[in-house]
Amino acid sequence: MEHSEPLTDDPKPESNPTDKWEKATSERFLSTDATVQYVLFPRKGGWSSFPYPDIAALLAAEQGTLYYVSSRTAEEEELPNAIQVIPLSEAEKRIREPHTAAVVAHPYWLMTVAPLQPEVCIALLPEPVGDEAASPLWESSISRLVGIADLVGTSSETRYMKLLFQGTRAIWLGGEDASPAGYIHHDGTRIPVRDYELFFMHALQQVLAGRPEHITMLQCHVRADYYRQLRTKTGAHETISFLLSAYEYLLEDSRAAASLKEAFTHAAINGRQDCVVSHYRFLSAIHARSGQIEEALQVFGISARDEQERHHYEQLCRWLEAGEEQLVRAELLRINDDYGSAIRILDELGGETARHWKFRIYQETERVEAALTLVHAIDIQDGASLLQYRQLSGTALALRGERHGAVRQFLEAAVEDENVLARIIELELLDHAVQQLLGEVL
Repeated sequence: MEHSEPLTDDPKPESNPTDKWEKATSERFLSTDATVQYVLFPRKGGWSSFPYPDIAALLAAEQGTLYYVSSRTAEEEELPNAIQVIPLSEAEKRIREPHTAAVVAHPYWLMTVAPLQPEVCIALLPEPVGDEAASPLWESSISRLVGIADLVGTSSETRYMKLLFQGTRAIWLGGEDASPAGYIHHDGTRIPVRDYELFFMHALQQVLAGRPEHITMLQCHVRADYYRQLRTKTGAHETISFLLSAYEYLLEDSRAAASLKEAFTHAAINGRQDCVVSHYRFLSAIHARSGQIEEALQVFGISARDEQERHHYEQLCRWLEAGEEQLVRAELLRINDDYGSAIRILDELGGETARHWKFRIYQETERVEAALTLVHAIDIQDGASLLQYRQLSGTALALRGERHGAVRQFLEAAVEDENVLARIIELELLDHAVQQLLGEVL
């Protein structure tokens, strides 16, 4: 699914769009049995550059103990009194203690945090600064960090939607409505909380209490209502209607197809040459998710843009004729980036084909450990598959903190493909990045 950039101005969403939302905003955050200590792994630049200070304040207000990982002093970092600075060596010890959560605010901490296997891992994804977005390390590190995180917060609505399509427990840390959605009390003070902050704290408490996830769909309701109101005010619009259709799709709302067709029509009228792929193709996911497999396949066939996709369409047609309806359904969802739904279907199907397709999805989404568990000896029968396995194993070993084993795997793979040496360089770059994040080097 190709996402358009969300619009964030104009009308406010309704304060209480659903009965569930009214119930959520009226409740106190869920309680846990023990005080939680949070270890913050920040971005470079001290407290002033920490991307989510309000979230950190809420963690402190919820009677948690906050530690900030840095080689500098609390005065140099200009930390609030409620936060204690600790060196990395102490952070590594505390992360292994019970009732401790790692709060990772920069993806380059990945190889530091992952081997510690924190009881709870919270990823607060920052926006890129400087040349970070252009670095190949940026997106791959984010993907792998998301893969080990129990909860992800992001200020980018585009990334938030991408995470939801992947089946990730994620909260969008933004919104148009500045009015309080609820309150908490701390040190005799009544603190107003915005809707997304309330969503985040509810989601966090569900994670800490080991409860099933349901908060992300409540936020989807709020976003769908926002875009629905925005569409009513502005009229049909290729971006507004598309984003509305995406949220309706996630909510399994029957209006998703009509909103998508509206978005496609206006994209075509406005002369957007790629709208058949960027807009119309998403209709194949909407049909597939609702069980209309033939209609979904037809849409994909119309949107096939090159010989490879036309061949894939013909292959899917043969599978459908052979009675492999659910496999076709899962593939159409994968093509539209709905990895979460595709995995659920493949889990229900079972069998060797489903295993191979799940492996591909885990590879695409950088779920390294999950992908590795799906590899059987029978899969490694030629040079290409052995090369792929060594790279995957090397990445998994690096995430476990087994650096020597990872380098050995990469070196063995580099005998067949010298480009794999870049993976060793990545490890060194991440080591240097951590030194920068700690304030040890410029």
